[in-house]
Amino acid sequence: METPRQDITPSGTGPQTSAELFEEGRSLEKAGRFAEACRAYLAGLDRGPRDHRWLYRLGCAFLKQGRAGEAETAFLEALDQDPANSTYLTNLGVALDRQGRREEAIRAYKKSNLDGRGTAVANHNLGAIYAEQGRRTEAIRAFEAAIALDPDAEGYLNLGLVHYAHEEYGEALSCFRQCVERDASFARGHYYCGLCLMKSGNYREACRSFDRAWELDARLVRIPFHLGTCQHKLERFAEAKHSLERALEFFPEDGRLHYQLALTCDALGMHQEARLHYGQSRDAGRDG
Repeated sequence: METPRQDITPSGTGPQTSAELFEEGRSLEKAGRFAEACRAYLAGLDRGPRDHRWLYRLGCAFLKQGRAGEAETAFLEALDQDPANSTYLTNLGVALDRQGRREEAIRAYKKSNLDGRGTAVANHNLGAIYAEQGRRTEAIRAFEAAIALDPDAEGYLNLGLVHYAHEEYGEALSCFRQCVERDASFARGHYYCGLCLMKSGNYREACRSFDRAWELDARLVRIPFHLGTCQHKLERFAEAKHSLERALEFFPEDGRLHYQLALTCDALGMHQEARLHYGQSRDAGRDG
């Protein structure tokens, strides 16, 4: 979509050179004033050469406003001048992906990775698409390539999630442990360590991971359910009941949760309360 030229009203007094307009646009973009940045970039491109570096910045400012179609146009024009630029190709892939054009996005990400010049972002995004499509081997390959370029916590988390989705809990746990080694405050890394440990029957260690994740991020509201389940397995029934009741605050109609709480109440000899939760579990099952 062509942006109307009459909307271009760069700030400042007096005529500005294209270089001044580009620098103004960059400052506005850094300040989060993306619409104004676009106007400055467009004015600069009108007054001077349509340099690929500023076309790229224009595309980024469009992307930050959710204007993926206009971003695509800017990135394509930048690529006309610098067709092998992996950063431009990566952002073109993002613009295409946001428009739902997944196969075109894949081609852009792959092209950005030719001749070993790829970006971690391109590989992460490629891996995410493959994972959504259930293409396990390709997703793993893409995330491993991203980690090779930038071995950060998020990369190991993404790789671990692919293994976890395919019930490969040993491989997943190794990835999640790498994740928290790189960032000990990464709550989701501790959370998924807990899930893998729970799936593997290591309930004591799983409790420690869940406690740490909950301490770091109270928004991970499934933790009390998983923690209570592990505490029940360890026959720490009073603690399990407390955790599961905490989980009910977030999921009052969860049938599995009511069933687990019923089992825990039975283990504590609280049979009347257990019957109540068994009934609520059955009701939730019928409603579901």
